Amino acid sequence: MEKTIAFYGCLIVLAGILFPGMSLRPKNEETFFDRIATKELQGFFAVFIIFHHIVVIIRTSTPYLGLMMNYYYYGILAVAFFFFCSGFGLLKRWMSDKEYLNGFMKKRVFTVLVPYFICNYIYLTEALITNMKTHTHFSFPELIGSFFGFFLVNAEMWFAVEIMLLYIAFRLIFAKIKKPSVGILLITLVVAVIMLTGLKSGHSESNVMSYWFQGEWWYNTILMFPLGMLYAYKEETINGFIRKAFIPLTILTAAALAVCDYIHRDLIGKEIYWTESETLNDIPDKLLGLSQETIFEIVFLLFILLIMSKVRIGNPVLKALGKISLEIILTNYLVIHLLRFVYVKYGYLVYIPAVIAGTLLAAAVIYMIKNIVLERKTNFFDGKIQ
Repeated sequence: MEKTIAFYGCLIVLAGILFPGMSLRPKNEETFFDRIATKELQGFFAVFIIFHHIVVIIRTSTPYLGLMMNYYYYGILAVAFFFFCSGFGLLKRWMSDKEYLNGFMKKRVFTVLVPYFICNYIYLTEALITNMKTHTHFSFPELIGSFFGFFLVNAEMWFAVEIMLLYIAFRLIFAKIKKPSVGILLITLVVAVIMLTGLKSGHSESNVMSYWFQGEWWYNTILMFPLGMLYAYKEETINGFIRKAFIPLTILTAAALAVCDYIHRDLIGKEIYWTESETLNDIPDKLLGLSQETIFEIVFLLFILLIMSKVRIGNPVLKALGKISLEIILTNYLVIHLLRFVYVKYGYLVYIPAVIAGTLLAAAVIYMIKNIVLERKTNFFDGKIQ
């Protein structure tokens, strides 16, 4: 019963974030995937990722999670949306602003780098304190590597590393080329190299620390980044097709989502990405999971585009969450871990609200520190999205 109440409670939170301020989109609007709306949706999906990570952690000690397992299955879709929006936003700005690459490192890379290192040192400090309690220690190379961010004390920090690598690749490539199609192709090749590296890297054997590219999360959503760029490049054509074929596309997409969901749950149940220690077919197994999840993500993103072509979203809560979405992703795992004693003592119904409150507070503080470090004039309360 508690798990069922928790599941619906989380759904109510998500609905309460998303639906206020929603309205039908005027028919004469040609653009519906704009920067503000996508940033606000990222805030919504960041909260979903909190619920996803709660289940990831609790699942290690609780075999049956009931309806709460739904938040486990769909974490990849939320992350896929982040990558898609990032690729879309970068190319859209590059095509419309000739000076966009000026100061790009500060505007994009440092905006991720600063909270990454703040969170990295928080995670490292927590790990060192735990080491003292358990009478264990890091080796000197591990300590130095983790201090400079080359080893991840928390594997969930992977997203910041990967998005920075993609931003740097974008800066290097689009500073030299003139045609978007060529740039998209080169970015896709970079993504392919990252995906191949991840496929061969397997998983970390340590419960505390991992190298870059270890784990399927490094490669099972990243392809959405160049696809987001492709959508930005062909936005007018794709939007026109969506408007003309909205009803059949919606029916087909909804049916495809149901099929992909069924297949995906089965593959996750078989732990398809974790067969490297059990079979010689580990790469084919991973490719099977990767191909299905890639299709699932594309269908999901098309469904989002279809919905956004008909409705507008926007409210102060979404706006605030959108501004700190990256910080939410980087901090939630620590808060979930530190407050686990609340779950043990009081259960889901106290634990989940505590995690949400703690994560939002930590994310807001780190966001404001980042603005001070980067000398940005915007702050958490001014309503502007950067």
